Amino acid sequence: MAIQAKISERSKKIVQEIVHETGESQIAVIEHAVLAYHREWRIQKINEAYAKLKKNKATWKEELKERSILEKNLGRQSR
Repeated sequence: MAIQAKISERSKKIVQEIVHETGESQIAVIEHAVLAYHREWRIQKINEAYAKLKKNKATWKEELKERSILEKNLGRQSR
């Protein structure tokens, strides 16, 4: 489903520059930008969750214990 959205003149000029340099369509450039932003946003959320986990000493200790068990099991499987 296609939608229309207004973008700033600054963003429009940037999109046009990329279109001119790459030969991609405006839609492809905008989709690429949205996906890149989505990846960046998800990584930020993951990092926040990791920091929260690491801040709690009890849960971080449990995490390290689980990782140790997994690493041992994975080491056995690769032999």
